[in-house]
Amino acid sequence: MAVSPLRRILERGAGGEEFHYVIPHPFLPPRYQGISNNRNMILLMDRDLTLHIRWEGSRMHEHRPLTPKGTMKLLREVSKNMSEYRKELQILSRFIDSYGEAPFDDSRYELPIQNTEISIAKKREDVEAEALISITQPEQLYLELGGESPMGGGFDGF
Repeated sequence: MAVSPLRRILERGAGGEEFHYVIPHPFLPPRYQGISNNRNMILLMDRDLTLHIRWEGSRMHEHRPLTPKGTMKLLREVSKNMSEYRKELQILSRFIDSYGEAPFDDSRYELPIQNTEISIAKKREDVEAEALISITQPEQLYLELGGESPMGGGFDGF
């Protein structure tokens, strides 16, 4: 029987590295839902091969140890919740495929813009760009932008 790449990584690093595994909060069993506060659970195995859980966004030292049996129960329940969620997603996908319609006010479904409107917008951008390029004096630039020169009265280039 072939060993999975994840299993090989875990066995190679056991005792020498810490392992973190993120469990998304929608898949957590009900007993963890309340304390999760909609945060993902991080299942952690430290270098001593002790199992801990902590919550995403919490401090590193804030964790709670788990027994191997407690961890197996947690993972079994998470796996069950994931398979139920997968079934629900498949049902939703088939429903959308059968009944879903395009939105009425989405710009992606409007008729394409005519070329004349594009050329007018392009000319307007060109005129604005020329107006900015034509300002060669820094004092004029500050006046155009609606302010005074930050250098005070005269501007000598520094």
